[in-house]
Amino acid sequence: MVKEYSIMIRSQAVGMLQAGSSQKFVSLKLGVNIRTVQRWWRLFKNDLTLENKGGRGRKSSISKVAKIVITKSIGKKRQSVRGLSKKLKLKGHSVSQSTVYRYLTKEKGVKSYKRQRQPLITEKNMAARLKFCKERVNWTANDWKNILFTDESPFELNHPPNRKNDCVWARNALDVEPVQMVKFPKKIQVWGMMSHRALSELHFIPVGQTVSAEYYVSEILGKTLMSTMNRKRERGTVIERKMLKNMSRAIFQQDGAPAHTANMTQNWLRSNLKSFGAKGTWPANSPDLSPIENIWSILKDDLDLIGEIKDIKMLENRLKTAWSNISPEVLDKLMDGMPKRIHKCIELSGGYIGK
Repeated sequence: MVKEYSIMIRSQAVGMLQAGSSQKFVSLKLGVNIRTVQRWWRLFKNDLTLENKGGRGRKSSISKVAKIVITKSIGKKRQSVRGLSKKLKLKGHSVSQSTVYRYLTKEKGVKSYKRQRQPLITEKNMAARLKFCKERVNWTANDWKNILFTDESPFELNHPPNRKNDCVWARNALDVEPVQMVKFPKKIQVWGMMSHRALSELHFIPVGQTVSAEYYVSEILGKTLMSTMNRKRERGTVIERKMLKNMSRAIFQQDGAPAHTANMTQNWLRSNLKSFGAKGTWPANSPDLSPIENIWSILKDDLDLIGEIKDIKMLENRLKTAWSNISPEVLDKLMDGMPKRIHKCIELSGGYIGK
């Protein structure tokens, strides 16, 4: 089949030849056979049209109605090529999935994207996030390096791998071993704290234990947090050194979970810490504003590379290893990025910024 070129390409080729470019150069530059370039040049010099002659080229297999249906799908949710093909066939327009895909990508210049999952942010949440960020818009990276970010996160024993990274090159889909999914996987909950230079020990919440205010104060704050805050070493691993070189500047930060905002917790913090983010300081539904969320993602990616984890004890050991292997450079880089997060949130009027 003879390849057809658009009038734009033909005109560009002639324009380059008029400007003094050689036919060989134009052929290479535009990826067009040199004989075709020569033919276009002859047509131009003889004052003949560069347009295709009527009836040439492959006829479109998509009807006008089908094109309208496909075009209207752009920007709408749940519009797979499979679904569009089925929808058109039900309307009496036999259009294959590959034809739908080709029309969308080649003719309309669009591509398929997976919708990103993010927390539901209400107008009230957005207003609170915007207020929080505007109050800190002039904070430098060094200001943020005084913050001790804390959080809890769950980890599954049979954690499914990140589908973006879990790729297998094969000749046939049947050659690819499937991921075995457990219907109700066992999981553990951990608590951790980060600064720009160090990490706390990971606190493992016993399976079945609810993180009530009583548990949070007595076991996490009273033991793990205070042990971390009392470190004296200037050097060492990230789980040995002081969280900040000058701990008098440390500001403890937590999210708005019920156990964190309970009166018992707030009273304990007032009695035991010099500075902390009081109840209502951290805006609700804002994990994207906290760099510790990136640390949890790093741990989950590390678990993907480890292989099979057979029991909860092995999972705990793997998490401890991955946690202690996080470098100070990574922590520092995350804190350096805090001003950018704040400005991005303001730019989006309090909207979700991603991790």
